[in-house]
Amino acid sequence: MKRCRFIAAALVSGVFALNAQAADTTSEAKETLVLQRAPVVQTDRELGMGIAEFPPRASKPRHKATGPELCYVLEGEVTVEIEGKAPHVYHAGESFALPAYVVHVTTAGPSGAKVLASWVHTPGKPFNVPAQD
Repeated sequence: MKRCRFIAAALVSGVFALNAQAADTTSEAKETLVLQRAPVVQTDRELGMGIAEFPPRASKPRHKATGPELCYVLEGEVTVEIEGKAPHVYHAGESFALPAYVVHVTTAGPSGAKVLASWVHTPGKPFNVPAQD
């Protein structure tokens, strides 16, 4: 009888450990769906607009954008961690701006998030680039 209880307890512990491990893994956000691009008159720049979807607790890895961004949270919440600053949580209905070349990580809350993003960049060049450690 003691052996059966031990095996049952071990199995339950294993299930909790697997669930905890699964909860700790974060996936990456989906690729931003570009809705529109338009040239910025009298410059070599382009204005873009898109939707960034984040599954629950998904992140865009540590990166920086080569142009400024303006983002509006449509659904859920996102935490923006700018290098050297305290993380800030933005909820649906709130917006945030990021200057060019600021290293940051964006992570969705427990229910995921949908963000409308607009940006300025040079066409033909990468916009989001990985940040060096």
